[in-house]
Amino acid sequence: MSRFGRCLGVFALLAGSLGAVMATVRPSSAQTSSASAADEAEYDAAFQEMLRKPSDLDTLFKFAMIASKTGDLEGAISALERMLLVDPDLPRVRLELGVLYYRLGSFEVARSYFEMTLKSASLPPDVKSRAEQFLAESEKRLTRSRFSGEIFAGMRYQSNANLGPPTSSVRLFGQAANLNQTALGTADWGAVTSGFVRHTYDLGQNDRAQLETQLSGYLNRQFQIQAANVSILDLTSGPRFQAFQGIFEDVTLKPFGSVGYILVNDVPYYGSFGSGLVVGALLSDRLRNTTNVNWRRQIYQNSWYLPTNNQFTGVEYAANTTFQYQVNDAVMLYANGNLQRYQTDSTPWQNYTLYGAGGGMSFSFADPLFKSQMPWSISLFGNVQWWYYDQPDAVVDPTVTRQQTDTILNITLSVPFDQRTMFTVSGGRFVRSSDIPNYAFTNNSALIGVTWRF
Repeated sequence: MSRFGRCLGVFALLAGSLGAVMATVRPSSAQTSSASAADEAEYDAAFQEMLRKPSDLDTLFKFAMIASKTGDLEGAISALERMLLVDPDLPRVRLELGVLYYRLGSFEVARSYFEMTLKSASLPPDVKSRAEQFLAESEKRLTRSRFSGEIFAGMRYQSNANLGPPTSSVRLFGQAANLNQTALGTADWGAVTSGFVRHTYDLGQNDRAQLETQLSGYLNRQFQIQAANVSILDLTSGPRFQAFQGIFEDVTLKPFGSVGYILVNDVPYYGSFGSGLVVGALLSDRLRNTTNVNWRRQIYQNSWYLPTNNQFTGVEYAANTTFQYQVNDAVMLYANGNLQRYQTDSTPWQNYTLYGAGGGMSFSFADPLFKSQMPWSISLFGNVQWWYYDQPDAVVDPTVTRQQTDTILNITLSVPFDQRTMFTVSGGRFVRSSDIPNYAFTNNSALIGVTWRF
């Protein structure tokens, strides 16, 4: 397997791992109603009970929680405000009111409730902590310019860290050849760090327009196989705004520009620049779609490690779409598809078309160990990618046009320490099959780490 093949494989795997980690730990900003028939029946029963006992605090609070769960935030607010009329000294109720107004986007009102909560003389520690966190988030939302982000740091084991073939039997000029033993798949541990910093600036328009700029980074350092070290920086920026107002309920558009830089084995690999468009659409109360189309110019650099690397310079065209379906409060389903075309400037045997499809689910459950109020979650993810190259590579085998299939599986357990910090442990399997043995490999991995959001 060529050094470039290994570098490309390492980058594909690590970039995919970064996406999986970020997708697991990043919360959705969408608020959706997920009321089932059973939820509606429970809501109706609680409403009727509230009509019979309009001053009973337990009845009012029960209805407020059920109304919030079924998406009737206004009804929940009304019930909680009635509770404060009966007894004004209820800090937990003021906190829940603030949270509901926060979910509705009324950040000024939410802030006032959080401030009043913190002034209460009888304030439980958990209520104080949650009110302080939501107050800080509300104040961020009320400023036109704000920063947010997250950082992940952890350790990862890989059974095949260099993504080498399982045996030394490979193809060279169409003939059988023996690969150096040092190039075979080798297990290794490494340190992994990833994260992003996002800046948003409210443009003050009726279409909720804001300028979004995000700097993302990824860094891994292997303990033994230095050739598998990868560093990634990527910057995107563009305005996001609401489109088709009055026609569709919730559609946002974000045209963007992007630049990026990648190092492999601690030497320059390629730089890139491009542009694209992200479209977000709320298709129903439970179903949301996000679609991204973009192109990138990738400029590969020669180095002592890859002296002919510039032959891979070219243009990438890519599109992907993801559907999120909220089954209920605990379960979310995902489905995604992607298409990619890469064309080099001068080496058509390296041109390829890639198709991919996958899906998964995440479900949350009550904390079984510490009995905290923050639920744990498990996410399952699977993806298959089919690669089709345009022409045979004469150096490898002039009679075979390369085709390969990637199968990627991942499972992640997420355990929150607080509203900002989360512990994650995950296991994954990456299998690449190919009609040319040089490129086939299997890599099993385990990742453990902590994410902090700000």
